[in-house]
Parts: sequence; C-alpha cells; structure tokens
Amino acid sequence: MCKNRVYLSKIDLLLRQDIYDDLLQIISSENRERCRRFRLKEDALRTLYGELILRHVLTQRFSLRNEGIEILKGDKGKPYVKDFPTHFNISHAGDFVICAFSEKEVGIDVEQVKEVDLNIAKRYFHPFECEDLFAQDASRQLEYFFLLWTLKESYMKWLGDGMSIPLDSFFFRVADDNISLTDKHREARPFFKQFTIGGYQVSLCSAVDDFPDRIEEISIDEMRFNKRDLENE
Repeated sequence: MCKNRVYLSKIDLLLRQDIYDDLLQIISSENRERCRRFRLKEDALRTLYGELILRHVLTQRFSLRNEGIEILKGDKGKPYVKDFPTHFNISHAGDFVICAFSEKEVGIDVEQVKEVDLNIAKRYFHPFECEDLFAQDASRQLEYFFLLWTLKESYMKWLGDGMSIPLDSFFFRVADDNISLTDKHREARPFFKQFTIGGYQVSLCSAVDDFPDRIEEISIDEMRFNKRDLENE
C-alpha cells in the first residue's frame, strides 16, 4: 500500500448531537476537551473531524488499534504518532477537513477561494510574487493568490516552524503546472502538488514526489462504522 495519500471529509454542520457525542469518544481526551470548549460548533467539528480522519486511516488502512494510538507534539509543536513512522498533517477551511499522510515529513493547506483584498499580498508576499500576481489577467488573480497562499502555508508546515518564518523570506513562481521555490535561507527543496476541489485550493509539500492525483473522501458514516468495529474488537 502506498503510504503517501491525501484524504478529506466534508463537515456536516447539522450532525446530530447524539452522533457528535458518540464520535467524541474515539478521539484523544485532550481534543475532546478542546471540542467542548469551543464557542462555535463548526470549530469543534473541524477539530473532531481532523482526528477522526487520522484515526480512521491509521486503524483501517494501517491496521493500528485505536486505543494504542498516541498523538504527541514535537519541540516545535508539530503533532506526530508515537512509535509509528508515518507522518501526517491536517488542514481545514470552510466545509472541508483534509489530512495528508507520507513516509516523510509533509505539510498541507486548504483554503476556500473567496473574495479578498488582493492588496494584502503586498504585506505578506515576496515582491516577485506580488509582481507575478498583478501581472495575471484580472479574472485569474484571485485564483493565483490562493495558489501562492496555500503553497507558502504548506511549505511552512512542512518545515515545522510555523509562523516564525516571514512569509516574504522565500518565494514561489507558478507557470502552467511548474512550481519553483526560491529560499536562500534553507537548502532543502521539497516537492509540491496542488489540487482543486469545488471552490477550494489545496497545496501539498513533501520530501517525496509520490502522491496520487486525487484526494480520497471519507464520509462521517465510514468513521461511525469504524467506531463500531473498534467496539467489537
């Protein structure tokens, strides 16, 4: 089985309370409490779905036992699964929660493509990226903005340094399907892959260039059946 995969699940904002409470029992006690503290239900659902996808894949496709899955955080705060070599990264936006798995470090970002003030690029992007952005046809500028934004986010998540890296300290150039990265501060040159899903842009960054061309969807029903399987073990 290929260890390099991307999975997503669409959030059900109308999820029944009894099902929600039931699914909370699958995830870690730490995230269970986080879900209960959120003021907005959609924030709690994103946290819930993120860990549900992770545990579903680890139990159903990597044959781990749910009770044996321990999620820890590294020195820089990036989560990992204790005593298991597969790396993962989770992102969410709007209706979608997405999770990438890889045999090497991986970063992923999903953003909903919606109207924004493109001038914020001047604040966060490298001057070359701004130049390329505003050189696009007006009809494509919004799409190009999110291409760049998700690439930059996925790269920073792959590095594991979070927002400690200035967004304008490196830059991307995208021409057709060719993605080039220039970062004079770091030697590593990972691979990038992009997906679009119904009004959302996804960028993936990994040390390996071996990901399928499609994202696999996992429904909430599959994750519910997963809980029944766990109870019957």
